[in-house]
Amino acid sequence: MARAGIVSAAMTQSILALSGGFPPPSPEDWEALALKALNGAPLERLVRKTRDQIARGPIFTRADIADLPATWPGQAPFIRGLAPARDPFVPWEIRQSADSADPKAANAAILDDLAGGVSALTLTLDPAGRAGIAVRNRAELETVLDGVMLDLAPVHLDAGAYDIEAAGLLLDIFEKAGGMAGGGLGLSALLASEGAEERIALAKRARALSPKLRAIHVDAAQVYEAAGSEAQELGFALAAGAEAMTALIEAGLAPDEAAGTIEVSLAADTDFHLTIAKLRAIRLGWAQMLAAFGCSAEACGVYVHAITGARMLSARDPWTNLIRAASAGLAGVAGGADALTVRPITQGLGPSTAFSRRLARNLHILLAEESHAGKAADPAGGSALHETLTYRLAEAGWKVFQAVEAQGGASAVLASGWLAGEIAPKRAALEEAIALGKATLIGVSAYPDLDPRALGVEQAAYTPAPVNDAALGASPRFALPALEPVRLAAPYEALRNATDAAKSGPVFIATLGKLADFNARAGFAANRLGIAGLTVQTPQPHESLEDCVAAFKASGSPLAIICGTDTAYAESAAGLASALKAAGAKAVWLAGKPDAVNDAGTIDHAIHMRSNALEDGRLALAAMGITP
Repeated sequence: MARAGIVSAAMTQSILALSGGFPPPSPEDWEALALKALNGAPLERLVRKTRDQIARGPIFTRADIADLPATWPGQAPFIRGLAPARDPFVPWEIRQSADSADPKAANAAILDDLAGGVSALTLTLDPAGRAGIAVRNRAELETVLDGVMLDLAPVHLDAGAYDIEAAGLLLDIFEKAGGMAGGGLGLSALLASEGAEERIALAKRARALSPKLRAIHVDAAQVYEAAGSEAQELGFALAAGAEAMTALIEAGLAPDEAAGTIEVSLAADTDFHLTIAKLRAIRLGWAQMLAAFGCSAEACGVYVHAITGARMLSARDPWTNLIRAASAGLAGVAGGADALTVRPITQGLGPSTAFSRRLARNLHILLAEESHAGKAADPAGGSALHETLTYRLAEAGWKVFQAVEAQGGASAVLASGWLAGEIAPKRAALEEAIALGKATLIGVSAYPDLDPRALGVEQAAYTPAPVNDAALGASPRFALPALEPVRLAAPYEALRNATDAAKSGPVFIATLGKLADFNARAGFAANRLGIAGLTVQTPQPHESLEDCVAAFKASGSPLAIICGTDTAYAESAAGLASALKAAGAKAVWLAGKPDAVNDAGTIDHAIHMRSNALEDGRLALAAMGITP
């Protein structure tokens, strides 16, 4: 004990108060610095807005949070997390999904994951073996879990519309084992839908077996995957939670008991600060919702599972997904997630591989042990930015919650299509923002790598053998309403797939002036066409327009893109465009805005920082004679 005290004292003495001796800056000081950096522009130039039109800025200071209630981690309303401190060894549940179709292969992957640092499992089940483990009866589920110490590793289910049958099988195994470390049955929280009676009975059975077992799952991440906004994701989570609470209480559970059966899944993505605020905002809204059901203050916390988003993943260059996963994972744990699932970087290609699972679990270890993200409970607490966004998001989410309730609740808005209709303009605006460069998918809508290092996936076919005692049949007994997911990279990847199939040659860059005159725009053109998988010929300076046209003829390309300065465009672009068309060009484009050209009618299309990248790609393929 004495030695420990000495070490502790030495560590304390080694920490320097770097802000000591400096007076704290006032809001006016920060504003003056911001105005100086803006060089005469108004302060409002710094304002950015979320997809729910929540202002981010112009600057955040202590004055913005002066009136907000101060809380501590582990203290109601649990904005700062359920516990006063994180576990020093497993600061969050390191949860990994198993999805190999063959139950024996899935078991081998699970044991490997557990040996490599995973602390909890999600079993993705599909009796056909197309989108998960082909489990149809108890024996096959036991095969999947063979050798798993259920008293140490929590097991969660993700069986979609087969949730009732799968939960029954897992409960049988838990009851036979005589105990478990916890986990979740993955039963849908949509308890106003078909099968509600069966789900409630299983939830009560699970509660009787162990209060550590969370039977009901609020899948709010599906709103994110459908390209919904943060407020829509939060509002749906609250509505689904309220629907589950109503049904469970009516079935005889006390409010505190009902609250303890529920887990909420939210998506984490590369918008680091917004993800942190979202994960904290759900706790604020959830506590208010549970209080309305009569829950005690101690029971108003919510177990939050963050899962890195799938809609942002790339299939063409899965290596870029590693950056996305790392950023989203850090946001998830900084936002106080109780459990985190990092999707394998190969998810856009097919089933996970041993390599992609190892990368996924190692990201947890890097975050916890090298980034020290697990050392502090709610590291964002007290930040004017994150505290302000937390409350603004909670308010916006609550408004969506009220709107969903006015439409009849979570089940109703999914079944009627109302929520999908509300999400549709959000999705369209996000897709447009990516295409116009206001948002970016690195490696997809900008800076594509046309020759990425190959990353193989396991495509081994597995056909489940016939069984006589299938609990999970060919089709589920009860349909579950759900939203249609999107992957934002898909339309860009379709263009690249078409280009690959056509084996197209390079596009000709028609240069004006010296290298310094055209190099920047030629580089932009190469990047923009690369989005569609097209390459460009190495741009070269030409002594005259005639030399440029001669080089074009030799290239054999049907598309030419003029690159140079605005001055050169005014003097020569129209004449060069006419000469290129006379030489056989099917289309002549301009890198830059066409208003720099005296006769813009000679230009078929212009590409620039605010042109639509997806439309540029489609037009480029058409000009090259490629059918997407």
